[in-house]
Amino acid sequence: SVLSVDKELESDESVGLGRSREYDAIVIGSGIGGLVAATQWAVKGAKVLVLEKYLIPGGSSGYYERDGFTFDVGSSVMFGFSDK
Repeated sequence: SVLSVDKELESDESVGLGRSREYDAIVIGSGIGGLVAATQWAVKGAKVLVLEKYLIPGGSSGYYERDGFTFDVGSSVMFGFSDK
């Protein structure tokens, strides 16, 4: 089954991963969409795990530093300032 942000959980109900799992929902990526989804599930009573491969959350709203300058990831990727 899929956890919906519209469904309130009972205190002993586990949705999405089954009763034997530690989390009700696992969000992959901590961009704005992932963080909003995770908080919406959490306020409904779900135990949520957010996974992020980078050191800081934020996705396209993140940043990195190079040669003493700080670059916004979103605009850096769009305008060609990134490493790749």
